[in-house]
Amino acid sequence: MNLLEIKDLKVHYPIKGGFFNTVKDYVKAVDGVSISIPEGTTYGLVGESGSGKTTTGKAVMGLNHVTAGEIHFNGQKLNEKGRKVNVRDDIQMIFQDPYSSLNPRKRVFDIVAEPIRNYHKRSKEELINEVLGLLNRVGLPPGSLYKYPHEFSGGQRQRIGVARAIALNPKLIIADEPVSALDVSVQAQVLNFMQDIQKDMDLTMMFIAHDLGVVRHMCRHIGIMYHGRLVEEGTTEEIFSNPQHIYTKRLIAAIPDTDVDEVERNLALRQKIKEEYDQNFDENLDEEGRAFPLQSISKTHRVALPVKG
Repeated sequence: MNLLEIKDLKVHYPIKGGFFNTVKDYVKAVDGVSISIPEGTTYGLVGESGSGKTTTGKAVMGLNHVTAGEIHFNGQKLNEKGRKVNVRDDIQMIFQDPYSSLNPRKRVFDIVAEPIRNYHKRSKEELINEVLGLLNRVGLPPGSLYKYPHEFSGGQRQRIGVARAIALNPKLIIADEPVSALDVSVQAQVLNFMQDIQKDMDLTMMFIAHDLGVVRHMCRHIGIMYHGRLVEEGTTEEIFSNPQHIYTKRLIAAIPDTDVDEVERNLALRQKIKEEYDQNFDENLDEEGRAFPLQSISKTHRVALPVKG
């Protein structure tokens, strides 16, 4: 069963100008994206800055105005009222920057307890025990309870953000670049504990990132976005073993090798992909410079290529 269904989502922002401040054109941040995420799985949404991946996630959260399309969560069509009333505690977000997303004037207890206070009645003792349980779940000691965010490392602050996100036992987590602001040395630790929590709580997750290497570690399915549209979508195995779109190949080629021998072995392949990308990429775009509609090449693999013939 699909917990989240996004159908032909469009998020357009008007460009105004002239004496009467009329609409001259639109910025098509998201332009016809359709995604299905089965319950209990993690879906990776990948693309460079400006590709529309974060805008898509915020649209699911109800943080962006939706120009057109539909978003269905757990069989229910989401609208503004539905987000506020019926599913407000079932969809939560983990933000990119763990420092700016935490109130520096509040202690950890108040940060993590805030969503619980908003939606549930608890005694002080019950609230403390619940927050201690959440901190333990994300690997933080009880002594963290009354500290401030600046007293923690970046990885620890992101753990606080995760504790806050799971405080209401949500069904869906939107993780927006959750490790991009962290040192490489701690990224793997945070990803591993997020993966453990996802399995333990049977969470469904949309994992937004620009790094395909990170997404490969986390996700069962991957969607590649370019300028507001999906250019390829498939299982993680299909994306990495049989990439079809030149943009996908370019992202895979950009993943750094950790083995010295692999660097030498892949150098020629990376250069070939770069040259092919530079010379032929425009052939994979329509007259407006945007990706073509997706076509199915297998049951789970779709790619945006021009129709031949």
